[in-house]
Amino acid sequence: MVLSFTAAPTARAAELTPAEQCDREAGSELDLERNRAFPAVATQDIRIGVALSACREAYNQSGGARTQFQLARVLDRAGERLKSLSILGEAAQNGHALAMAMYGTRLVERGEPKAAFNLYQRAAAAGNAVAAQHLAAAYRDGVGTRVDGTLAEQWFERAKTN
Repeated sequence: MVLSFTAAPTARAAELTPAEQCDREAGSELDLERNRAFPAVATQDIRIGVALSACREAYNQSGGARTQFQLARVLDRAGERLKSLSILGEAAQNGHALAMAMYGTRLVERGEPKAAFNLYQRAAAAGNAVAAQHLAAAYRDGVGTRVDGTLAEQWFERAKTN
């Protein structure tokens, strides 16, 4: 007589879709759009090999804005800044609010403050606190816009409440 024991099913990595694996491995604590079924992953805690594999596969399958943002985040962590910047731009163009804020910062670094300001405005209007902070600083410092202390103060307050 042979006895057979089977374990109860568990949620293993093999049972997750590539998009879910990417969410699990690279979901940012600052991303309000991240998949809340998984805990946030701090940048320094990204397991580059696993996250890169999952996020690339998810990107190739669907390429949605959240997946684009997460792949860009992993690529940046892996030191692939040019690839990261390109895909971060895709995520921003596709309306991912945190990607817009982060891409805006990269645009300022490249000498494109007006384009950055426009992204900060869109993302802040969508309720992104990081973008609101950047927008406030832009008004304060005149980056891509005229200096406006009143608007800077208003956006700094909004950033605190988002």
